[in-house]
Amino acid sequence: MTTMTLPETLDAPPPQAATPLQRWSVGRWAAPIGRFLAYSLIALLLGAIGFSLVLALLIAGVSTVIVWVGLPILIGGVLLARGFAAAERALQSSILDTELPTPAPRAAPAGAGWMRRLITPLTDPQNWLDSLWVLVNFLLVLITFPLAMAWTVGAIATVGGPVATLILEQVLPPADNSGLGELFGVPEPYALPVDMALQFLIGLLFLLTLGPVVRGLAALHRGVARGMLSSRYHEQQQLLRTEQSRAAGRTAESTALRRLERDLHDGPQQRLVRASMDLARVEALAAKDPAKAQAVLRETREQLGLTLDDLRRLSRGIAPPVLVDRGLAAALTELAAISPIPTTIESPELTLPEHVEIGIYYVVSEALTNAAKHSGAAGIVVEVARIGDDAWVRIEDDGRGGAEMRTGGGLAGLVGRVASLEGRLTVTSPPAHGTRIEAVIPCAS
Repeated sequence: MTTMTLPETLDAPPPQAATPLQRWSVGRWAAPIGRFLAYSLIALLLGAIGFSLVLALLIAGVSTVIVWVGLPILIGGVLLARGFAAAERALQSSILDTELPTPAPRAAPAGAGWMRRLITPLTDPQNWLDSLWVLVNFLLVLITFPLAMAWTVGAIATVGGPVATLILEQVLPPADNSGLGELFGVPEPYALPVDMALQFLIGLLFLLTLGPVVRGLAALHRGVARGMLSSRYHEQQQLLRTEQSRAAGRTAESTALRRLERDLHDGPQQRLVRASMDLARVEALAAKDPAKAQAVLRETREQLGLTLDDLRRLSRGIAPPVLVDRGLAAALTELAAISPIPTTIESPELTLPEHVEIGIYYVVSEALTNAAKHSGAAGIVVEVARIGDDAWVRIEDDGRGGAEMRTGGGLAGLVGRVASLEGRLTVTSPPAHGTRIEAVIPCAS
């Protein structure tokens, strides 16, 4: 027998929406301040150690490098700076929730000797940035930590100041207890209340500005760390994406050329060879059997017409004249007109770079060809738009779906073609629910 237990909260009243006062809780307000104080204290301790060690090693290494003794000392200094930079990345990640990716270290060339491998750390710009960061961050935290502590103590004075004044008023003799009220010449009966009110107002000023000040100090540390510890990582990633885009472009171009060669060989070339042979037959039959020669000429004319159609079809994948003369919308409309599946084009007049227009045209042309061959769809929708600095195109049909990315297939070629333009292409094709192809291509030249 199975017993099902109802949750205890079944009869509980529905949760009430949090009021603004509840959303503004002391814990949520104080947490960033506590985290920054903890971070800056640890950073101050690590910075003092790192500043002393790294600076000492760098100075000793530079001053003795001329006699080669300083070379390993200098290498040890930059590697130690790399270690303190790694500690900073971990510290900001765990306390300030800041991701500081690590740039890849420079590697020695393949087959390099031991001396080249030894001095490779000295040729890595990031190691010198790490060393500079150790010095800059220590000087920075010498300013930000006392500033944050002073603002925090000032904010605590909102409550602590008046309480301390009341306690001192009871403990100290009146002659030894003078406050802001007496300093401003307030008469004795009102000196104590004025003193407490001024302390409260000064503390309130610190309290109200504590959050923005701490956030600004934390943003300063994040900005310095990003600029010195992770800027080269983003440069490396951009370079990697560029290299991948170029490689994808070369692959896509090679694939397109092989495909064009195959199509020319299997289509127009074969038809032209047959037409040449038929014309030779016509020459032989012209005198003997004119009627037969006329029939062969008709067949030859048909073959040449089919050859012309093939050449026009192949030229659409390269640079169709209508795209150059009348723009992307007109070129896509022509593609829709010759598509065997009813196709709707939603493309406003857009100002796009030429290479982006050719890329979109190629994507749509290939997608329509694939849909005609494999989808069994009753309709296709093509939508083109510009979103910010990106051009976006969607081709969606209502066919059988189930499209797969196969090596050497049409979809794989599309991915390579879009990647060569530093864009991205996604294919969504659940079985029995149609296929949607989306491509995003940057418009930056």
